[in-house]
Amino acid sequence: MNKLSCEVVRDLLPLYYDEVCSANTKEVVEAHLATCEACKAALHKLQLSSSLPFELIAKNKLESTGLANFKAYWRRSKKASFLKGLLLATAVSGALYLGYVGLFQWNINEVPASVIEVTQVSRLRDGKIAYHVKMTDGYRVNQVNYTLEDDGNFYMTPVRPVIKSKKFAEISLANIYNFVDLNQLNANRKNPEITIKAIYYGPKDNATLLWKEGMELPSASEEVEAQYANWD
Repeated sequence: MNKLSCEVVRDLLPLYYDEVCSANTKEVVEAHLATCEACKAALHKLQLSSSLPFELIAKNKLESTGLANFKAYWRRSKKASFLKGLLLATAVSGALYLGYVGLFQWNINEVPASVIEVTQVSRLRDGKIAYHVKMTDGYRVNQVNYTLEDDGNFYMTPVRPVIKSKKFAEISLANIYNFVDLNQLNANRKNPEITIKAIYYGPKDNATLLWKEGMELPSASEEVEAQYANWD
């Protein structure tokens, strides 16, 4: 843009007058005005017709500053909104995950005694108490809680999540041969002053008695012994 025609310069005069053109354009226009009286007169005419009161010019500058401030505020608001949305999405995802764990994986419900079937209670040759337990409702059990009361009663209580599942129920704790090693339980008890006097399976209010002090259990059959042959 080394040399401009008068027509182009007159198109640029409003931008030049308002000082919103580039430095290069300003330089070229001023060079043209220095040699062209007609364009210089056009600029003077523009100055007369477009001159604004000082108050209006100041107002326009304030409005321009306000617009810039609003744009900066808008950008900050967008960032803040994004962060709030991200935090909200994280909170919702966390709540959904905790809800899933609470409903499907957190074992908090005791299996009712009405569906617990304990059979083949007997004493193995090594002194352990053997038994078979089955949940007759067909739902899976993956956890059994153990509690020793102050009176010496030891409870084994199966628990499940709120939403039960029948998947793999037949190979879970809902259908299993198991045993109790009384000597080991007494050795591992937290309070050495409490000796186990009775063993129950199921919820405390209606548990099945497996053994109590002074109780003679039948000897385990060869079939039952075979179930535990490779457990040690």
